[in-house]
Amino acid sequence: MRKHAPKEFKGETGRIIADFIAYGENTLKLSENTIKNYVFYLYPFYCHMNSRGIKQINEIKTTDILSYVEQMDPHTLAKKHCSLNVLRIFFRYLYEHYILTVNYSHIIPKDNYRSQPRLPSTFTDQEIDALLNAIDRGNPKGKRDYAIILLATKLGLRASDICGLRFENVIWERNIISVNQNKTGKMLELPLLPEIGNAIIDYLKYGRPVSQESSCFLQIRSPYNRIQVNDLGNMIRKYLTLARINYSNRRSGPHALRHCFASALLKANAPLPVISEALGHKNMASSMLYLRIDISSLRKCALEVPLVPSLFYKQKGGYFHE
Repeated sequence: MRKHAPKEFKGETGRIIADFIAYGENTLKLSENTIKNYVFYLYPFYCHMNSRGIKQINEIKTTDILSYVEQMDPHTLAKKHCSLNVLRIFFRYLYEHYILTVNYSHIIPKDNYRSQPRLPSTFTDQEIDALLNAIDRGNPKGKRDYAIILLATKLGLRASDICGLRFENVIWERNIISVNQNKTGKMLELPLLPEIGNAIIDYLKYGRPVSQESSCFLQIRSPYNRIQVNDLGNMIRKYLTLARINYSNRRSGPHALRHCFASALLKANAPLPVISEALGHKNMASSMLYLRIDISSLRKCALEVPLVPSLFYKQKGGYFHE
């Protein structure tokens, strides 16, 4: 498979774009996906500026920006929407950091695109049990993976927070897990369930390699760095396959297991504010997405369709009129 050439930002304009991306990554602590989006959507703009002979960022004019917007594919609505949003953020940064004296973010047109979030992927209780039973807990890797998947399915922790879990986050004397969430920056306290606590202890005592690394979960091979988000996705798909669970039409990463936790709360008739707090959302609007998978509650909202009077079918000129 042919790999795409790396996106390199060169010259004065490229340096400023790279500085903006580094600012988002190091100062604002934006997520890895957000940073990737910045690179993905700013690189075509950078290439467009180069094609117009712009070497300095202060050479950019309104016509240059609008010419780039005009050449966007009108049929890729979602991509265009994201690109415009990233450009808006970029030019606001340039103005607020006194790199440009004009705030060009105001001239970037707005669109009326409204994304429809995909229906969350979930697995049944039986599938989750099969997934956990597929893990061989007789070896260090299995002990680690079992504890990780329990954290995702029983507490709904995000993959980034599982990978970043440190010893000080597990407060044994209070039986809680306390993390500063990587995505939202919001503190989250969750109960340290006996099942999860025992699995973590089993891994720390009999599975974790000797290391000065402060993160709980480490890779199996030397130099025993902390696990990464991509490791979790591959791990879960491996055990889904071992458990013979068909996931071809569903998402199969760690976020799908987080959805299972939300689904379990819905089945237990937990109030929406409780679900929002347990998932660590900033507001309940994010949690409302999961209401669409609560089929039993949705059925209660269904209205009966009134019967059509028989005279309707016999009216003159009607399809059934004789």
